[in-house]
Amino acid sequence: MPKLIALRDIAYTTPDGRALFKNLSLTFGAERTGLIGRNGIGKTTLLKIVCGHLVPQTGSVEITAAVAWLRQAVQPDPAATVADACGVADALACIARVIAGRGSITDAAEADWTLEERLSEA
Repeated sequence: MPKLIALRDIAYTTPDGRALFKNLSLTFGAERTGLIGRNGIGKTTLLKIVCGHLVPQTGSVEITAAVAWLRQAVQPDPAATVADACGVADALACIARVIAGRGSITDAAEADWTLEERLSEA
């Protein structure tokens, strides 16, 4: 399996002098990988190094694939619904209009009639 991310002998110490890792070498392929550990052990720091948001004090990072950062702290609009967050609010509203008899012919033609069932299964 090809290596998409390779960390070679990286080290990182926090600004207060606490070593999070030293001489760390890891490789990641295309498979899904989980990073598990207790709070404060360096998981987020390691991911920031992989994404290029931080530079290791020693070692190198080689990336041969696209890497993206998805923030952990999502701040949705307080008025948003789950349907809004999933991007299906408009589609559900279209179905509701047709069922209530207020939908247009276009609504009826474009309605995703299996959406509610798929959402229920999910």
